[in-house]
Amino acid sequence: MTGQVSAQETPAENCVDVSVNQHAVLAYDCLSRQLGGNGAKRAGPPPPMLDAVAGEPSNRQVGQYNAAALEHRMGSNLGRSVIPQRPAPTYPRLMPPGAVGGH
Repeated sequence: MTGQVSAQETPAENCVDVSVNQHAVLAYDCLSRQLGGNGAKRAGPPPPMLDAVAGEPSNRQVGQYNAAALEHRMGSNLGRSVIPQRPAPTYPRLMPPGAVGGH
């Protein structure tokens, strides 16, 4: 050997987390390098989008504003309040005393 090291022979970098005064000191820079890869892009086609998402309008794919959805959600309070319109609460009728069991 002539002293040259190829990319395949370089040892993998180990990330070590240290605890100082009972506080964890995490090696985020090391983890970022490991997760980031070596800068080379993955070969091959991009992963396919799900059919359900691919068929939707682009604003729903990324969660942007949609006027029709806002109008449906706010109901009759659109333009009058920041609280969406909800139906009035309904409560069950109470049974009169003595109606159950004949007492």
